[in-house]
Amino acid sequence: MTKEKEDMEWEVAETTKALSRTGPVGGSYRPKKLSLEEELKALQQKVDINNYDYKRIPRSNEK
Repeated sequence: MTKEKEDMEWEVAETTKALSRTGPVGGSYRPKKLSLEEELKALQQKVDINNYDYKRIPRSNEK
């Protein structure tokens, strides 16, 4: 009985390792196929680099 349980646990562990290396198998996960240009345009729409508030970050030795 113990040998069968160990075999099942080993099989689950190996399956988990394989999935973590290869990513999800099948399922509903389908990444969008965006080009770098499309990603850049989307990011530029989110962030306005010409209009921002500068906030100084204190250094670790300053209080």
